[in-house]
Amino acid sequence: MMGRTHLWVQALALMLACGTLRAQSLNYALERALGPDSEVTLHFRSYYFDRQNPGDVTQAAWAAGGWLGYHSGWIADTLRFGVVAYTSQKLWGPLDQDGSGLLAPGQEAYSVIGESYLSLKLWEQVLTGGRFLVNQPEINATDNRMTPITYSGGNLDGGVDGLRYYVAYLNATKPKTDENFINFVSAAGIAGSTSEPMWLAGVSGKPTPDLDWKMSSYYVPNVLQSNYADVAWRTPLSAHYKLQLGAQAMYQSGVGEQLLTGSSFSTWSGGLKADLTSGGATASLAYQQTGSGSAYQTPYSGWAGYTYMIVKSFNQAGMKAWLLGGSYDFAAQNLPGLKLNAAIVYGWDAINASSGAAQPNWTEYDMTLDYRFSDKRWPEWARPFWIRGRAAYVDMRADGDIEDYRIIVNYEWVF
Repeated sequence: MMGRTHLWVQALALMLACGTLRAQSLNYALERALGPDSEVTLHFRSYYFDRQNPGDVTQAAWAAGGWLGYHSGWIADTLRFGVVAYTSQKLWGPLDQDGSGLLAPGQEAYSVIGESYLSLKLWEQVLTGGRFLVNQPEINATDNRMTPITYSGGNLDGGVDGLRYYVAYLNATKPKTDENFINFVSAAGIAGSTSEPMWLAGVSGKPTPDLDWKMSSYYVPNVLQSNYADVAWRTPLSAHYKLQLGAQAMYQSGVGEQLLTGSSFSTWSGGLKADLTSGGATASLAYQQTGSGSAYQTPYSGWAGYTYMIVKSFNQAGMKAWLLGGSYDFAAQNLPGLKLNAAIVYGWDAINASSGAAQPNWTEYDMTLDYRFSDKRWPEWARPFWIRGRAAYVDMRADGDIEDYRIIVNYEWVF
């Protein structure tokens, strides 16, 4: 009897010890996840924008803001959460020069909780719910103003047998200058009380270090169904030259009640691109063509085509376009952090999809100069600075000209 009692006491002591160890382990995991493994980001951004449109119409503003975010570490390698607040505050912006995209309509400041999510990880598959960023070719953050586009709903992200996949059900999106999340009918600029979600899926692979591909598709009932695919292959030509070849294909159509255009439509776009790199220099050549059924529709984020420029996308119905571009990284000249990018795109044969009437040809000239204070010769506190200057000129023949100038300053602290 005493022997059995002794065994029960030992078993109970062992259970208590295990419980204590588990509690200690959980406490340690929480302390790590909420402390050293967590991340606080403060990203400051100042943005000056000045665009002169045909008809002497100016869009201009100067704003300051950015975002403040907290992302926990993984709690027991299973659970994490995060929250990010975005803001854009007006420094300057005449009311008669509205429309820069830096501020809300009426040159108003805005602030919003753009991200607030909870993620669960099981066997390296991550399920996330709440508000979050999306990074797919046709649905993404398009972070080219003060704050990015974010989305709400749920997504599953992971990998299987060398493939990466992403599936999501999204019930709303926060456009760049909005303080509220809105449904995908309103986000497409469609008036009315109809509300529709978005179904999104993507898959990508990297069979070899020199070859990668991806595909994605999204569907918004009664609005739009859109598909994307691309492939890129890299190869050295010699000890000094490297070549990358790329191709992309897109197809989309209206669906259901055709709320986007009011009538049934379908269109496509395809492109080919070559990049030749030697040292710090890269030369690029691309060709893009869009079907005559309609301009390629991009109601939710920036276009994924090769000819997506500072001002124009060159994706009008029937349009064909050549891109000639180049970039140079001055690190090769002992000036790390300094980069220059320039491109010219010429587009022709565009038509009015409804009438078939020919539209004017377009030519856009872009230049971007970046300087990141990443050189170790700079003091450590200065290295997060990034200054960008951009200029664009668009010649639209009979439709007039556009001049676009931007100065962006970024500084990010990560704690």
